[in-house]
Amino acid sequence: MKRLDLEEIKSRKRPLIVATVASVCWSLLSLNAFSVTFVLFSAIVWLYYYLSRRTLKTITITRSIDRERLFSDETLTIIYSVEGSRFISLSTTLFPVIRGDREYFVPKESSFVLSPNEDREVETKTTFRRRGKKDLSRLVLISRDPLRLFSHTAKYFAPESILVLPKIMNIDYFPLRLRELLPGSRSDFELMEDPVDFRGIKEYEREPLNRIHWNASAKLGKLMIKEFGYTAVSNTILYLDLNLSGEIFARDVWEKIRIDYEEIAVQLSLSLVRFTYGSGGRIGLVIVGDEVLRLSGLGRDWTDFAELLADTRGSDQGPQLSEVIEDDLERFDPATTVVIISMYLGEDILPQLLRAKSHSSRVVVIIIPFSPREPWTKRTVSYQMLPRTIEGLKRRAALLEDEQIIVRVVGDNQSIQEVLVDLENR
Repeated sequence: MKRLDLEEIKSRKRPLIVATVASVCWSLLSLNAFSVTFVLFSAIVWLYYYLSRRTLKTITITRSIDRERLFSDETLTIIYSVEGSRFISLSTTLFPVIRGDREYFVPKESSFVLSPNEDREVETKTTFRRRGKKDLSRLVLISRDPLRLFSHTAKYFAPESILVLPKIMNIDYFPLRLRELLPGSRSDFELMEDPVDFRGIKEYEREPLNRIHWNASAKLGKLMIKEFGYTAVSNTILYLDLNLSGEIFARDVWEKIRIDYEEIAVQLSLSLVRFTYGSGGRIGLVIVGDEVLRLSGLGRDWTDFAELLADTRGSDQGPQLSEVIEDDLERFDPATTVVIISMYLGEDILPQLLRAKSHSSRVVVIIIPFSPREPWTKRTVSYQMLPRTIEGLKRRAALLEDEQIIVRVVGDNQSIQEVLVDLENR
């Protein structure tokens, strides 16, 4: 819980000034009971004006949030506690101010009457579509008199922010077949599972029948299979390219595409990291954005990757993916699977991809030039006219396939999950 301090207060009183001048002029021109009453009424309103302004300077406002980390589309609950004044009632409207990168949120306003010696709690809920840090520091409180002759706008501040993590995609397949032996572990020729290292059970998903745990299946009323530890682990290096390729000419157009691609690529990267951890593998992440960021999976959980991905950004002038791969060639070995997620596949990076394939076991490139279809929506007929750059991209992808480099271009009518299933079946 944090206490908010008054940052500034602005008052609008022109209607009150006009009414006061009118009452004084009326009294000077014609002094009677009505004009005197009008002058006294103006004086009372001015007194209420100064008391309400002073009250806004002295009231205590605190803020509490139910979490500091949440995923996209999850709900954040913010509770504001307002301590009432001692003398007067205030008709107030509370506006939480939430700011984020490329976003400005306007949560639902809350209007209430703050009575003397009364505390009020205001609860507001909001969701975030995009990842990143969100600033919750400011609050605006507006107080108006019942006749709307004046109003006060008070801004309160206490530094506080939350981190919105990327959304997780539902991924069931990804090709991480080649595995590196674990020292001292029992192994067979498939280099997969150790039958003496029983880890638990999970629901049946088309596995061989000899994996079914019949006793557990009978108790739970559904097919369950045995899970074993691995005698070897996959070793994956994931490259996430968030920058605009230097070979693109229509940069203004592609920059707008890149902003939407950035969100999808980050979600896919985090989902692949989580899938790899769930499969018992190892993964390292290299983010090519405003700067090159690296995160090793040794001794970490997949949530550490989520926090790094939550606040990373690309640009149209950042480092190039081809240069980063060229520098990393010596990091690859025959047990390494290299996965690249990018928006564009240019000519400059082709030599680096070929050399990466010669140093590693497998290179998988996923190109996302379009916003993919959501997996729960139906496929529709596409009438989109493909620009020449996309046609050239597909030709280069076919060339790399001939060199045993797996390349998939996500079409405008495809879902990410369809592309990953296609990779698994290759």
